[in-house]
Amino acid sequence: MENLPVEREDEVIEPEIVGMEPPRASLWRRILVRVAAGLILGILGIGLCIAGGVLTLTLIGAAIGIPLICVGVSLIVLAVFLFIGGEEARTIDLRFPRP
Repeated sequence: MENLPVEREDEVIEPEIVGMEPPRASLWRRILVRVAAGLILGILGIGLCIAGGVLTLTLIGAAIGIPLICVGVSLIVLAVFLFIGGEEARTIDLRFPRP
């Protein structure tokens, strides 16, 4: 048999095992992501409200238009909370503490 080259893999300790957390994103990046998500959701919500309003002009279209308006308004409310939401999101940890 021929001698095949052996590729050695370096042993790496996964950060989850030792409890290391990845570095947090900078403040400006978090604000930019929050504002961008709020604007996208707001524009989508306004679009759904307009489409629902147009569909409610007919009786059959109202069955589709009214739920679209409700979804659009809820997206707009979510966008406002994302846009002006002061504190950072809190994470709930469901793991049991180690003794």
